[in-house]
Amino acid sequence: QRVDDYEHLICNEVTLRRTQYNRHQPVASVWWLGSPLQQFSPEAITELCFRLSSYFTHQQEGSVRGMAVTPMELDKNNLALMKGLNFNAIKLNIDANIASGDRSLSKIEDALQMLVDYKSFKLSCLIKFSDQTHPEFIERLLSLLEDSHSSHIEVSSQKNAPVSLQDKLACQNQLSAINTHFHQSAWLACGNNNFYAPSHPNANLHPQAKLEASPWGYLPSPLPSSCHSFGVGALSLNNGIYQHNTNSSEDYIALLAAQKAPVQSQFCLPDENQSNFKVIQDLLCRHRLEPLDAQLQEQITTLIAPEWLLAESGSLSLSTDGIINLSTICEKLFTSLHPT
Repeated sequence: QRVDDYEHLICNEVTLRRTQYNRHQPVASVWWLGSPLQQFSPEAITELCFRLSSYFTHQQEGSVRGMAVTPMELDKNNLALMKGLNFNAIKLNIDANIASGDRSLSKIEDALQMLVDYKSFKLSCLIKFSDQTHPEFIERLLSLLEDSHSSHIEVSSQKNAPVSLQDKLACQNQLSAINTHFHQSAWLACGNNNFYAPSHPNANLHPQAKLEASPWGYLPSPLPSSCHSFGVGALSLNNGIYQHNTNSSEDYIALLAAQKAPVQSQFCLPDENQSNFKVIQDLLCRHRLEPLDAQLQEQITTLIAPEWLLAESGSLSLSTDGIINLSTICEKLFTSLHPT
């Protein structure tokens, strides 16, 4: 959805929330998500980049400036624009929700070939698939992306509408095949839908148990105390409190016109859920729990199907089926597990 004068609205929001951030604190990363190349003209992107740089003046050494794009948007003009504005990372959004086994990969191949001349861009990919995605297409697509210099691939089968049990099972089988593919390729799996090449920094942090799941992906632990996001539907973290902007562009415009921050809701993790949170983090990031006291192990084995767990001395790890059913496991743990 296009929002008129969006770049100036975002700057207005940044100004309204200036008491929430320290403009002199080094910024680790800046990401333009959604569909920025459809939302903004090249002139608007340039203006907004310079305006944001005046609000957040210091960049952390090795900082990331990234943009989400589709394969069709990766042309020479857009790449030159991003390069000129010091972008150094690209997230390639690939829509594979409807794909036959012999669907062409030519547009994706062209986009990846376009990046060959821009080795300075770090590449990650998001693949959206469904029950109407043929397994052979997914297999060809994953192999293509692995052969490129992409070091992080995320897959998603979320739908906004209810789906049948048959469709859910089809997507689950797809997810199982994808996990098997990356296991055979020796890529690190976090959760069951984020995969990292051996060259990715997260692959080095994983053995040290220094990864943490967040709404913005798997990040080095501990997470930053602040993560500021701006725009319609943006999610921010400010000193342990999450803020979710309104999803309505009309409300967003009206609130800013009234000089009010466009926050729809605020929430934080209740103290009684801290135990659940630690267990869920370990399962998402490491697929195992250790060390584990007898009381907690009994609670967990009571909640989770036995075929989803592998018990060892003083620890529990997820089976292959357990990894595929991680979302169900996390939901059960969050609603049922109590502090010990």
